[in-house]
Amino acid sequence: MHGLDRTAMEAVVARIQRMSDEHGRALDDSCRLLADDAWLGPAAVRFGQEVHGLRHDLRSTLARALADARAGLAVAR
Repeated sequence: MHGLDRTAMEAVVARIQRMSDEHGRALDDSCRLLADDAWLGPAAVRFGQEVHGLRHDLRSTLARALADARAGLAVAR
């Protein structure tokens, strides 16, 4: 994002924020269903752990992208 002017960086931040708002909770329903024992057994436990981990990774990645974009905006001219 180096070299982008302030207006372009504002657009980047806004777009990442929209993506975060739209997709940051994408796996919540699956996690909730798995926590409510919608699927039982050892495979369900492993799958549930994986889905919860992926939800964490998704949220972390979106938060990191937004923080990086905001840092870029802070120094944009």
